[in-house]
Amino acid sequence: MKQPLFLLLSIFVFAQSLSAQVFIEHDKQIKPKTQASAVWIPGSTGLDLVVSGELIQAKVIRNTTFYKKDASHRFRSTAKGLPDFSQGDMDVADFNKDGRMDIIITGLGTDGQQIAGLYLQQSNGMFQLSRQEIPALINGSVQFGDFDNDRDEDVLITGKDRQGRLQTFVLVNQDGQLQQQAFGLPGVVNGEASWKDANKDGYFDVFITGMAYNAPISSLYVFRKGEYLLHPQEFKPLHQSAVLWADFNNDGHQDFILAGADVDGLPYTRIFTGNKGFYFDERMISGLRPLKNLSMDAGDFDADGDIDFVMAGESLERPYTILYENLGNGVFKDFIAGLPGVSEGVVRFGDFDNDGDLDLFLMGIDVCYNLIGTIYRNNTNPERIVEDSITNIFIDSPIVERVRGPYYYFVFSSCFCDIDNSGEKGYHAFVSNIHQENRDFNLTYIFNDLLIKQFPGWGWSDRGHRTSNAFISIQDAEEGRKQVIGAYKADNFEMHYINW
Repeated sequence: MKQPLFLLLSIFVFAQSLSAQVFIEHDKQIKPKTQASAVWIPGSTGLDLVVSGELIQAKVIRNTTFYKKDASHRFRSTAKGLPDFSQGDMDVADFNKDGRMDIIITGLGTDGQQIAGLYLQQSNGMFQLSRQEIPALINGSVQFGDFDNDRDEDVLITGKDRQGRLQTFVLVNQDGQLQQQAFGLPGVVNGEASWKDANKDGYFDVFITGMAYNAPISSLYVFRKGEYLLHPQEFKPLHQSAVLWADFNNDGHQDFILAGADVDGLPYTRIFTGNKGFYFDERMISGLRPLKNLSMDAGDFDADGDIDFVMAGESLERPYTILYENLGNGVFKDFIAGLPGVSEGVVRFGDFDNDGDLDLFLMGIDVCYNLIGTIYRNNTNPERIVEDSITNIFIDSPIVERVRGPYYYFVFSSCFCDIDNSGEKGYHAFVSNIHQENRDFNLTYIFNDLLIKQFPGWGWSDRGHRTSNAFISIQDAEEGRKQVIGAYKADNFEMHYINW
């Protein structure tokens, strides 16, 4: 059976000297959901997994599943007393200090009503709803943390309440009772509130990003003398957004990644590095993929002493899941982990098999609108694979360490689709002319925009984009382009030339 060339070319990535597969599919039996959230939780044999969201059915069915890992590292669903919900969030901590991890949840329940609660884990492994009053907010976030440095767990929560108001609350833990305080923090939806002690004064500062009432925001609030004050530094206002704190450059100061959609709906990703002056330097790392509607997580997946990160979300042309390896001193590269790109999903690091390296859970919707829910096992220290092939000029996407420079590129793609909405599908290939690139991924965005305008069926096709590697001269780039065209023609694709 004929296979679209864009799938075949993606295999040629491995013609270069690359890492063998590090993340291997371990368990694909996790039931995929949309509007999902997920957490790892320590169990008797390692990490168990909790996943909530909506099942794809004829009608909306909200579901929360507790997957317990057995001695053979297989995950089995089991009843644990947690409520079914979606469009929310959850987090894990030992709230009552009994040695067992508890779960806080907030979202939309089975009857379409907003729910929230703190569920305490019992000695038999079941969860029981506590008497704590948690505001029921949707389309936001919830996070544990000791914000006032008094050695107990507080809560940060944001989202939309039952009356449609946008709220952000700090639930202060006072002798085991959570007391709700607003502190004047703005509420958001389709974003999140996340906290860390960014200025090292012993109190958590809060970064809020998402859609406020009339416009997106991205703001940092600093805790001083019992209140939160707006930090004077301005950040790009975003929605469909997320923020991820970590000390990426190992200098003792908190850094963060901010990603999402700007006011024009364009994806945006930046790294901000902290310093003792409590100003965050904006870093534009070449090849850092702008994404929106995303999930992120940080962890040292390769156990080399610095923090890496993974992000899954939408670009303008398709979803991506990208693992960025920290090379030290704030330098990152795309590890090319071979993970399926997903949007509207969740990605979480966790060492489920207790072997000392971080495994990965990934859930979301891929470019073909398939739902994915998979646990990947980290197979650290893989052997190296080196092969020679004339096709080694092609890669799945521009690599992070690429220097923009005076180089030349072309963009190509293909599909088995009905591009003219004529009622008949066929094999079609699209190749651009040669260009220099003045902004990361700009050529791919232009290419996709022209396809959408010229071919009415393109938006519904099974599609993928490939940008060539950098060529030193126009002549070299044209030779590479001819090879791609020749390969398409050999497979009897109908050629379309996208020139600008």
